Amino acid sequence: MLITHEAFQIQDIYSHHAQVRMNLRGITKEAIDIVLKFGREIRAKGAVFYVLGKREIQKFQKINPNLKALEGVQVVTSIEDGTIITVYRNKNLSQIKKCK
Repeated sequence: MLITHEAFQIQDIYSHHAQVRMNLRGITKEAIDIVLKFGREIRAKGAVFYVLGKREIQKFQKINPNLKALEGVQVVTSIEDGTIITVYRNKNLSQIKKCK
């Protein structure tokens, strides 16, 4: 599966670490697909973060009413090849230091 988010393509490639974290944290591939589709893209720390925050939930709630359950899910991908590095839940977006 190939997801195009603006000009950046993300392949359905999960690192071993990401698979372990998904299982531990109960985050499904379907949830990740939703975050990649509707989430905000933040380039920081040599990676691309896809974040589903309150803004995105309000903006896309009519399209997908189940977004509220995924608030705070963050997907971290490689800036080079789009490999999913890790996934986690954190509603505090201020910890992501944006690239200038």
